[in-house]
Amino acid sequence: MTMSIQNLHSFCKYLISYFFFLNGTMAQMKVGSYLFERIKELGIKTVFGVPGDYELVLLDMILDAGVKWAGNANELIASYAADGYARVNGYGAFVTTFGPGELSAYCGMAGQYAEYVPVVHIVGYPSTKAMKEGAIMHHSLGDGNFRMYHEMVRNITVASTILDDPATATAEIDRVLKAMAYFNRPVYIGVPVDVGPQTIVSRNLETPLPTTLPPNPPELEQSVVDKIVDLLSSRKHPIIVVDGGAVRNGVIEESSELIKLLQIPYFVTGMSKGGISEALGRFGGVYGGGASVPGVKRYVEALDLVLFIGSYKSDFNTGEFTAQISPSVIVDLQRFTTNVLGTDYKLSMKYVLHRLVSVWQSGKNKLAVRGQIEWDPYPLDQVKASEKLTQDFLWAALGRYFKSGDYIIAETGTSAYGILASNLKNIENVHMYNQTVYGSIGFATGAALGSFLAGKESNTIKRGILVTGEGSLQLTVQAFSDMLRYQLNVTVFVLNNAGYTIERLIHGMEASYNTIPEWDYSKICALFGPAFQNKYHRIETPEQLLKLLSDPEFNAANCTQVVELILNRRDAPTSVIRGAEAVEKFNKGIPI
Repeated sequence: MTMSIQNLHSFCKYLISYFFFLNGTMAQMKVGSYLFERIKELGIKTVFGVPGDYELVLLDMILDAGVKWAGNANELIASYAADGYARVNGYGAFVTTFGPGELSAYCGMAGQYAEYVPVVHIVGYPSTKAMKEGAIMHHSLGDGNFRMYHEMVRNITVASTILDDPATATAEIDRVLKAMAYFNRPVYIGVPVDVGPQTIVSRNLETPLPTTLPPNPPELEQSVVDKIVDLLSSRKHPIIVVDGGAVRNGVIEESSELIKLLQIPYFVTGMSKGGISEALGRFGGVYGGGASVPGVKRYVEALDLVLFIGSYKSDFNTGEFTAQISPSVIVDLQRFTTNVLGTDYKLSMKYVLHRLVSVWQSGKNKLAVRGQIEWDPYPLDQVKASEKLTQDFLWAALGRYFKSGDYIIAETGTSAYGILASNLKNIENVHMYNQTVYGSIGFATGAALGSFLAGKESNTIKRGILVTGEGSLQLTVQAFSDMLRYQLNVTVFVLNNAGYTIERLIHGMEASYNTIPEWDYSKICALFGPAFQNKYHRIETPEQLLKLLSDPEFNAANCTQVVELILNRRDAPTSVIRGAEAVEKFNKGIPI
């Protein structure tokens, strides 16, 4: 059949109209814009980082997507800040340049990987042309190889990509971000300088990224939940231990509800301290093997059923592996598996906890026996004041200073150990974090920046409190400039042990390698933010500390406050002394 000129003209008009209709339904945007739209979809409102020439065009697209840019003094601080932000917000992101920039941030990424913190590290790469031709570019190793840094990062991410093909960029972005949400761990996306600004056509944004785990097989889940219910009902002395995995995998709400329903004794660990309320009923204290309060250790290890929610059996979290609970009495709930008395099931703990809560809400099951707490979970509350300030007195006093709505970040070492003894039983909605597993000193200062900024965005923070040692602070002190300029009004407690590091407690009390330079901490804020109001306090005695902590103006925390705590270098929290003894024995191969 021959088509007339008029019909051919009409058909061509139809094809052109249909083409524009299709294009109109698709999102046309730059590769970088698509990436930041996806990041915004995950609830990330602020991106951290350090500008570099390979990423400058990419940084323009952050603001275009309606996301804020929070620049940092260096990339290590940016990675720590993104970590702290993600612990509050759910997800975090930071941007660095290829080579020196990203390498400086890898320590922070390793911590994110070890502690299940979902952060996307975006790296500005040289052009695809330069990489294809093997050009000797700045920030490379001068050998024409541009894949070496990407190869390094594979061990500390769950997914990574370099967007060297615009045609597959959106699919790659989605693949990597889905992996971050699924595994709850960091990812890496490299964006070549000539790919980020390229315009692409995609309808992918119409499909939201999945951020929840797929449901468990119903029959298997019901069967395993029935087993757990039978154990809880039949065992004489069941307890719950909420560990770090519960915090990192977002099951605190379910855990709290189950604790309130069962009304059996429950405990936290060093990794989960402050992650769950201590006012839900029969709170027993912090369990950490040999580093525990003696009454806690004896009670927990003598019981016939321990429901462990998100156990993380690291050295510091278990008192250097001195935890002695038989696997035959443990029900261990993890992100992807549930273990009942030694048998593994591929069941996500979130849905198992949902069903357990539902069972007890129905009122059909009862617990005949509920254990009693016959020891003091907070023994340091009874510590008497002495002439000079001591660690044990300090941590008890800080427990009384903390309030509902506080965000508290404790540094690796003395602070992370000492704060475990602080009494949080009479306050709600406290957010407390430390880096128990990876233990990178300097983490807390950078992470505090990100955590407090996230709390400010969500209007959930009352006061931001950082507790750190002087050795750790000296690694990332530049973060003060960001805390001041973003007006976070942080209260910083600096533990001054006369220029000695925590390692002195493990080995070499007087050794020169355990010393650090002594700083004038009264000048820090003037150096890093002279335009911003700040206050400094030097505390040497218990009397001075109690007076400061009771001062209404200090409690209001309306500006950045630095509190220097003068402590004897031989002094340490009781928990640290126990832990240090265990570490030295472990390092020497001596049975603990």
